[in-house]
Amino acid sequence: MKILYFFCSILLAFSFNACQEKVGDEIVSSGTNNTKEQLEAMKNIDRNSYAEVSDVFKETSEITSDNLPFFLVFSANGCVYCDRLKNLIKENPEIKSFLKSNYAPYYINISYTKTHKIRFSNQELSTADLAQKYNIKPTPTLVFLSQSGKELFIYPGFMPKNRFFATLEFLTNPTLETKEPQNIAQELQTYWKQKGV
Repeated sequence: MKILYFFCSILLAFSFNACQEKVGDEIVSSGTNNTKEQLEAMKNIDRNSYAEVSDVFKETSEITSDNLPFFLVFSANGCVYCDRLKNLIKENPEIKSFLKSNYAPYYINISYTKTHKIRFSNQELSTADLAQKYNIKPTPTLVFLSQSGKELFIYPGFMPKNRFFATLEFLTNPTLETKEPQNIAQELQTYWKQKGV
């Protein structure tokens, strides 16, 4: 019993001593004093989700065309077919090269919140608002836009390699900007049949 009293009195002494310690900025943080490195890491946390193809896809904070049509991939964490698409791109130098040379490619992970400056519409949209703009439901969803931002074709789901490459080739045609998306989709299906994909 004496041992119990002894330990209790030591515990009390420590707690009184701890309570007398002055609370200051060095002890308690409001959580708002982030370093530049921390802010940059938070701003680009989505980039980790496509690190294996980040040599192809541009940073999504500012979406600009560079006088090329847009290729937007909407993905999510835990999406098996998103991972398959990343692997397809990573493992095919021809596709990587074609994307980098002929498109302004962006990989947008809807699992994260970010603000995107959309240059073709002079808007700033959150990731959720950008996904809503293109009615993104399943992932991956592939969104093809003209260099002025006009919707050309939206494909929900994964495409096999040959069909994917044929689609990339077909949708670089600048004359498609004058056509409606449903007409483009019909022409693309005809193109797939011609290519046997």
